[in-house]
Amino acid sequence: MGSMSGAGRARIEMPVRWSDVDLFGHVNNAAFLRFLDDARFATFPRMGVDAAGGLTDAVLVVVKHEIDYLAAVPFTAEPVTVEVWVSRIGASSVDFGYEVLSHEGATLLLARSRMVQVDRATGRPRAFGDAERADFLHHQDATPELRGW
Repeated sequence: MGSMSGAGRARIEMPVRWSDVDLFGHVNNAAFLRFLDDARFATFPRMGVDAAGGLTDAVLVVVKHEIDYLAAVPFTAEPVTVEVWVSRIGASSVDFGYEVLSHEGATLLLARSRMVQVDRATGRPRAFGDAERADFLHHQDATPELRGW
């Protein structure tokens, strides 16, 4: 299964560290979550998001992750590629889609995360403004098709 890559996706290469490998000799599921988080944060500046959590009056917080692991990944000297994009924009929430690919281009994982924009002063969800929505729209692609339970 190869990449379903679209124009709105960012591509980030992630090295596989020896510490990412578990006792079964493959990359641990928690390491993949780190790959997704690192790729998302690397992409945030081009999406208009202050990834450092600087002096803005709102912050995005993760409220949900869903991951389909499609193949075991043994330790490799070759990096994996994480594609990340916006798959849905709500009033105050945004979903990110992910596809993790081997260096040969095989799909290893599909995932999605939901984040909610929270007002720092009140701790309550805050709606996206027009400029924020426009930035996200430039990075939009289809929602990943995850397997049901």
